[in-house]
Amino acid sequence: MSVEDLKLKGTVEAILFASPQPVELDKLCAVLERRPDEIKEVLDEVKADLNDMYIGVQLMVHGNTYRLCTKEEYAGSVAEYVAKGRTPGLSNAAMEALAIVAYNQPTTKTYVSQVRGVASSEVIESLVDKDLLEPQGRLDLPGRPMSYGTTDKFLTVFGLESLDALPSRELFMEGLAGIQNEDQPLEDFDQQVMLEEEES
Repeated sequence: MSVEDLKLKGTVEAILFASPQPVELDKLCAVLERRPDEIKEVLDEVKADLNDMYIGVQLMVHGNTYRLCTKEEYAGSVAEYVAKGRTPGLSNAAMEALAIVAYNQPTTKTYVSQVRGVASSEVIESLVDKDLLEPQGRLDLPGRPMSYGTTDKFLTVFGLESLDALPSRELFMEGLAGIQNEDQPLEDFDQQVMLEEEES
């Protein structure tokens, strides 16, 4: 393999690593000014390199999009690490709300609030702003509340191929055990849930 080919491969790997979203083949071709068959050949080499059993990440292919994610056998350890609050930018409250939505989606702000025991509207909105959750339409329930689910970025951040690769609910929730809800006193909960239902 020539130096030019090695640099091209390194560039593709760097783009895949840096992108929080799946990378489209057309965009790779446009940025690198290469034909699709050339880039596909490079991507096949990257995928083959990552197949080593001791490498923790893999290249996932969905149609004409590509992304790096954690291999399934390491997903439990990644989830445990993240659940213990070591992910920068996510509070304990956000991690707890995110876990509830991930395992019960599509679900509503009110449901998350009821499970957590504190009002969670602001937490849900912050997760939407971070592109970890997204609205998924209104449920056929009284008041037609808005439902929420996880995004592709959620899968990328947590190193998951799909929602099917989520670790067991028990393992993930054990990692959240002991998290204290400090964002709102319980005495304000009922009043806030009523407001959330009206806003939804």
